[in-house]
Amino acid sequence: MATIDPGIDPGSEERPHVLIVDDVSENIEVLAAALGSECEVFFAMSGDEAIEIASSLRIDLILLDIMMPDVDGYEVCRLLKLDPRLAEIPVIFVTAKTDIEDEAKGFEVGGVDYITKPIKRLRVRARVSTHLQLKASRDRLRALAQVDSIAGVANRATFDSLLEREIKRAELEQMPLSLLLIGIDDFGALVDTRGHLAIESLLERVGQGLAEQARGALDFCAHFGGPQFAIILPQQGAETALNRAAAVVDAVAQLGLKGCDPGQPVTASVGGITVEFALIESDQRIGPHDLALAATQALEQAANSGCGQLWLQRWESAV
Repeated sequence: MATIDPGIDPGSEERPHVLIVDDVSENIEVLAAALGSECEVFFAMSGDEAIEIASSLRIDLILLDIMMPDVDGYEVCRLLKLDPRLAEIPVIFVTAKTDIEDEAKGFEVGGVDYITKPIKRLRVRARVSTHLQLKASRDRLRALAQVDSIAGVANRATFDSLLEREIKRAELEQMPLSLLLIGIDDFGALVDTRGHLAIESLLERVGQGLAEQARGALDFCAHFGGPQFAIILPQQGAETALNRAAAVVDAVAQLGLKGCDPGQPVTASVGGITVEFALIESDQRIGPHDLALAATQALEQAANSGCGQLWLQRWESAV
């Protein structure tokens, strides 16, 4: 018997999520039975419901009926592809139509495949398996493109994109947002006394240590550039930022990396900025560049005070 093998253990919680969209419940039952237990199956009986589910849950593939009342499958697919968050979800049309024109229209609006009725179980499983594997491969490539090749954590481009998103969310929800910028102390001297490979290894070790300090559910660690790393702390105010900054300083020192002076470990200083969006004037706009610049200035203050120092401030006192 054919099985769905998207590269994920079917018994784990990471089973692929498949959304079946059809206005006839019997058709949903047939497709769900064809997929078996290898997939986590969700269903919708209208186009609007399908888009709502796809927007709120992680969906890996959609089986979409073409003939539905109000909004047909072509239009649902077109709307999905217009949303950047949903555009990468593969859509397989399920239809009784067999005309070449209908098939061409499905591909034009973004569909990746067709399954014709009556439903054949092995055909459904084979098509779904193929497109889940393709999506998993694309997702892995996309994830690799977001990782800094030296430090082993998220790269600067990913950081910029996420910081912009978190600023918008914090502004909308009137929640605090903190940003820590971590700089390796005396990095110039380390570069002068170490080889290229040793510096790359050092950055990787520090990146791993800092990633472990991004413990909150929404925390995010990235390589900011050169000897600097960043940790975004969504929904966290100044007190939490200060505690995290102190933990970061300790964590880097405890890595046991050899510094320039005998017996002295590599250390890091931290600059931080916290924005309390509930206290910000409604007409004041804060962009990712503004926040990164304020954190950079705070890090400069910390580094000028010595090694392993902290300098954190609130937004209103930073500009």
